[in-house]
Amino acid sequence: MTMQALSSRTPLGGTEDGVVAAATPDELSRIHDAGVDLVRWGRSMPGALASWLDGLPDGRLPHVRFSAPLGAVERAAIAAFDSAGLGPCVGRHLLIGDIVLLAMLYSHVEQSEWLSVRLDRIDHDACRKPHIDRVTTRLLCTYRGDGTEFGLPGHDDVGWRRGGSLGRFEVGLVKGLLHPARRLAAPALLHRSPRFQPGSRERFLLCIGAAHAPSAEGRNSETLH
Repeated sequence: MTMQALSSRTPLGGTEDGVVAAATPDELSRIHDAGVDLVRWGRSMPGALASWLDGLPDGRLPHVRFSAPLGAVERAAIAAFDSAGLGPCVGRHLLIGDIVLLAMLYSHVEQSEWLSVRLDRIDHDACRKPHIDRVTTRLLCTYRGDGTEFGLPGHDDVGWRRGGSLGRFEVGLVKGLLHPARRLAAPALLHRSPRFQPGSRERFLLCIGAAHAPSAEGRNSETLH
């Protein structure tokens, strides 16, 4: 799938505040750099995908979580859309192709063969408290609705200074508490879900993280974003 990087947007001032705007997907690996808490990659996506997603009524998209090796992600995604009653079409093909692409990119960055994949329909205020996930890294992409918000710890009524938000289809790779290169001396970047306004369409969010093979114990904790 061809994607064109959008202009860089770093409302918090670039790497000084832990945010890197990637011009190419290769730059997602900068999440492992010291002092980087978020790598955001803006992309243009086919209009047919946005039109298909926007035309679906609430409740039709899949709401599922699965762990699988990279080579089985496409098969698991197809099964999820089949179970939701969304048969083959151009929009489904584009969306599943993008999910697989992002899984491949994340697997490469994390050097993780097994992945945890969540497709979330969100129709309420989910995970509004600014936080850092107890994981190594996590990839986020909002396909419908407002994107994840991010900012630094602050002193307002919710305890943070909002810096910006991810756009629709924009990829955000966030660093978690368990990453060995996480900054300990400086305030780490926080993120949260956008406020869900009454009457709004449900959001549709993809989350990808590292997972263990079935024989291994322990899994990353899960939150909504």
